[in-house]
Amino acid sequence: MSPLDSLASGLNIPGGFGNILNWAIGIGGLLALGVIIYGGILRIVSAGNPSMQEEATKWIKAAIYGLLLLLGAYLILNTINPAILGK
Repeated sequence: MSPLDSLASGLNIPGGFGNILNWAIGIGGLLALGVIIYGGILRIVSAGNPSMQEEATKWIKAAIYGLLLLLGAYLILNTINPAILGK
């Protein structure tokens, strides 16, 4: 057994990648929640100002698209190989 084999056996790359993805989904979810709240507040205080209402809608849509992107990455990796995600 070579030193590289012993090093590779000690690394848990698939499980580690799954942990990174789980953290990314969690942090992304929290950030998206914050952005959706910000967009909602911006929309409420911009009553009567169509340009600010459009800006608030853009913030909310961007947060939702980001969540969909994270969910899509999770689903693709889970479909390809569930062991990557630590399952």
